[in-house]
Amino acid sequence: MTQRYVVVDLETTGNSSKKGDRIIQFAAVVIEEDQIVEEFSTYIHPEQEISLFIEELTGISNETVKDAPIFEEVAEHIVSLLEGACFVAHNVLFDLSFLQEELTRCGHEPFYGSTLDTVELAKILKPTSDGYKLHQLAKEDRIEHLRPHQADSDAYATALLLLSFKEKLLSLPLMTLKQLYRLSFSLQSEVSELINDCMAIKLSKAEVHEPNLVTYRGLAFKKGKQGLEDNYQENEYPTDRQMKIKMLKAAFPEFESRFGQLQMMDVIYGSFESEKDAIIEAGTGIGKSLGYLLPAVYFAKRKQQPVVISTYTLQLQDQLLQKEIPKLKEILPFDFQAVLLKGRSNYLSLAKFERALREKDDHYESALTKMQIIVWLTETETGDRDELNLSSGGQLVWNRLQSDHFVYPGLKKPWIEMDFFEKAKRTAARADLIITNHAFLMTDLITNDAILPKQGYIILDEAHHLEQAASKQFGRRLDYIFVKTFLNRLGTSEQKQLLYRLERIVANHGLEVERAKENLDGKLTDFAYEFEQLFVIIANQTNKLVKGIVPKRLAFKIEERIHWQRATLLAERLYDLLQSIVRLLGEKLDVLKQHEASLGKNALFYVNDCEVILGHFIETKDILFEFFIQPREDYIYWLDCMNTSMPNGVVLSAQPVLGSEELWNAYFGQQKSVIMTSATLSVKQSFQFFKTQLGIEKKDIYTASFPSPFHYKEQVKVLVPRDIPDIQTLSIEEFAEASANYIIAGVQAAQGRTMVLFTSHEMLRAAYYTIKDCGLLDDYTLFAQGISGGSKMRLLRNFQTFDKAVLFGTTSLWEGVDIPGEDLSCLMIVRLPFSPPDEPITEARCQLLAKKGKNAFSSYSLPEALLRFRQGFGRLIRTSSDRGVLVVLDRRVLTAKYGVEFQRALPPVEWQEVSINEMATVIEEWV
Repeated sequence: MTQRYVVVDLETTGNSSKKGDRIIQFAAVVIEEDQIVEEFSTYIHPEQEISLFIEELTGISNETVKDAPIFEEVAEHIVSLLEGACFVAHNVLFDLSFLQEELTRCGHEPFYGSTLDTVELAKILKPTSDGYKLHQLAKEDRIEHLRPHQADSDAYATALLLLSFKEKLLSLPLMTLKQLYRLSFSLQSEVSELINDCMAIKLSKAEVHEPNLVTYRGLAFKKGKQGLEDNYQENEYPTDRQMKIKMLKAAFPEFESRFGQLQMMDVIYGSFESEKDAIIEAGTGIGKSLGYLLPAVYFAKRKQQPVVISTYTLQLQDQLLQKEIPKLKEILPFDFQAVLLKGRSNYLSLAKFERALREKDDHYESALTKMQIIVWLTETETGDRDELNLSSGGQLVWNRLQSDHFVYPGLKKPWIEMDFFEKAKRTAARADLIITNHAFLMTDLITNDAILPKQGYIILDEAHHLEQAASKQFGRRLDYIFVKTFLNRLGTSEQKQLLYRLERIVANHGLEVERAKENLDGKLTDFAYEFEQLFVIIANQTNKLVKGIVPKRLAFKIEERIHWQRATLLAERLYDLLQSIVRLLGEKLDVLKQHEASLGKNALFYVNDCEVILGHFIETKDILFEFFIQPREDYIYWLDCMNTSMPNGVVLSAQPVLGSEELWNAYFGQQKSVIMTSATLSVKQSFQFFKTQLGIEKKDIYTASFPSPFHYKEQVKVLVPRDIPDIQTLSIEEFAEASANYIIAGVQAAQGRTMVLFTSHEMLRAAYYTIKDCGLLDDYTLFAQGISGGSKMRLLRNFQTFDKAVLFGTTSLWEGVDIPGEDLSCLMIVRLPFSPPDEPITEARCQLLAKKGKNAFSSYSLPEALLRFRQGFGRLIRTSSDRGVLVVLDRRVLTAKYGVEFQRALPPVEWQEVSINEMATVIEEWV
């Protein structure tokens, strides 16, 4: 007899049945023989008031349930529905616990049958999904779900999802189902029973060969695409402007010729031909991506050598691969290959994964992540971690499975042909364009076994981030959570973690380790305790020195020893402990590596894991030494406290104070031609600030600036309130309160569709909560960076989803945000974007410039603020049809001596000084 499934959804007065919350709607959908055979839904009177929040969320009011039955009147029918069935829900623990509480209260037996959680199933069978909320999954599967948060609509959508998931399971090879089945017993619901049913169905008939899959060593993989045939026949680069326009119009009849884009193509091709470097500023709307992709492909084909294109953000990488390169393929008379290449740790190591599948002690996160990866292997062509939607626990599991240099030849050998990183390298070697990011590019260019050409041709997009990316690569970082995580992974010899396994391998092979009697366990225990104490001291001292909200940042200056005396003494003790730990653990691993041939593959897998952790210990030792004992003069050291649960949120960081010629030579000195481009590189019509940041101010580099083709005077108005107080006369809280009135007026006039940019989290929070608490924007959906939760991309997606939305953002939202059309009509800049003078990196740079006899404000602080101001303005107009209003709430833009520099930094636009009422009127009429 086949399993009967009852898919249940509840709406309730709150989240906790234990605190007296009650059910207000019950819905069930019955599935038998893979068909929906029955539906039942009823409102339920909760015998208590329904809050306004729940009414807005569900649409269910006190009036709706006025004549509805109480739970006692429908309990009997619910019990009969569930009899002998498997209880299915989206987040089954919530619905079942509520129902159990109600059944028990009414004198019925609780439900004791099997459960199935469609959230768990979704994570396993849709491992690359953006999210696992019901409405997201329904949209992905094109399931009609018209009334989210109504139990009948939710239950029906969940039932259709369940049927879709069963279909997906039946499409997987039997060997994949067997792997999933073995791991499924560590899950929270009885997914194992569903997988078992599917295996029985597949075993009852001959398995159909799936042409898109290949199987190898017990795993199923998606078949890779065949390499492209090279049909390139000496197509000359179209130097003539009309030839380019003709080519572009043939592919896109509505193509508008942009002279700057065509000039940019020629500059890049000419720079590659003459092996010269170039700096190109390409204004918004010029078509920058196509402006460098087209000459890059022609040059790569002619030279038979790949051109590397590096970006700072993943967003631009995706845009290039998903949008711009397919567009270019329609334009060109020949085909070409573009590939994405990332750092090694972004790729799954199949050699490690094969060994990990043989472990018998899987906990929940480990089992779930392995199941996600098993299914993902049937879908991915790249093995790239960024495709997966992993939980934070899943990310820790991935860290053990990612590709690295430590995998032993014996483990790696069977997987050489299939290995994702090796495949990525082989594909890159044949490609015409290699798309990568600044971080990987810089890491690769200074390694001995570089993948990218050491003497090649590079285009650096988002080049204004180059100095930041280089500093990060030269920088160091010590994260409390990261250290605690690898310590827990190693464990002690009594905790049955890695060290315990290592000791057993040594003992089982009868090996002897020098100084074996020295107590590694004791040193690890001491280190764990004292490391925690160090970060507690750091957190407490930071709280004393920096008042206010988190996140907090504080420069760590060795000359201020009086503040950090206890921390320094403890760091010195930790350094000594780490030297002993590194020596003792290293000796154990050296003995095992000498007998590598006699060790089994599972033993090698654990030795590999320990080598990675040994590397982490060495890195931690070096950072503690540099931070507390012997800091470098040309580096800045600082502390970040990221959240209130200390010491978990404490991070130590270090990086070079300024870019230098050595830095440039280390990365790009050997390259034949480097093109640097961005929409914002110049300050006061000069590239000197950008060049100085990179340490290349003395180099003779060709520069060009192609302004935006947009008619800003017809598309933008800039407003500055005349009656807002001067920001320098008020505290952060006082100015946040004053600016809140203008933000509210602006948002109401623009009907939402507003982005508000701040220069600090502290002011953002103060303004956000002032606005939230006053209730005047209750009809609007407010999203705030660092408060609403989620990544930058999720905040942007949510902002664009809601009609009346407002987005409060800080530094990272000043740039790299593309919201075309009416989704963004009003941009408000609360404060001119100067970095706070006491911000550690800014302070260190200004001090260094002062020592060199330079004016730190005019040579660093002002140019940096002007660039950021231009970047912020660039968020507003993304297409030639956009219209918008920029509101600057900082009157210094008009009153300060340097204010005129900010006005000149923008394209020619109309500036107006207005009252709060005039501001609202202009916004209403303009947008």
